[in-house]
Amino acid sequence: MLAAGLWSIAAGIYLLLTPLTVQETTASATAGGAPTTEQITRQVSWYQVQGLWGVLVLIVFAALYAAVGLFAWRNHLVAAALASLAATTLTFLAGFSIGPFYLPATLAVLLGWLATGIGKLMRPEGRTLDEGSFGPKGG
Repeated sequence: MLAAGLWSIAAGIYLLLTPLTVQETTASATAGGAPTTEQITRQVSWYQVQGLWGVLVLIVFAALYAAVGLFAWRNHLVAAALASLAATTLTFLAGFSIGPFYLPATLAVLLGWLATGIGKLMRPEGRTLDEGSFGPKGG
């Protein structure tokens, strides 16, 4: 799940630093009534298009996915589950804009939960990693 946090930070940096192509079309009429159009293509930054609100959205995505990894690492599974649900929901809500950049992070979270679930099934509560199938450590 830590990979999800790292991916979301990288995706946010990529979106923030990669120029976006914007096409502007202006239609007008001359004094004689003849229509004219002008089309301009230019490169702009994420900040120029989205403003401070857009940067805040990138920070929220990175914070949510990083929180999933942090909570899972500290074994706060309820908090990790809530952060996972929030991050995944936000990713799907943003599916037609920046959501696809965060789909690998969502996949990492889902795989992390799968690995956590398998780990819990394979290692019952009272058993530690030091205890093998042959009995307690040192025996």
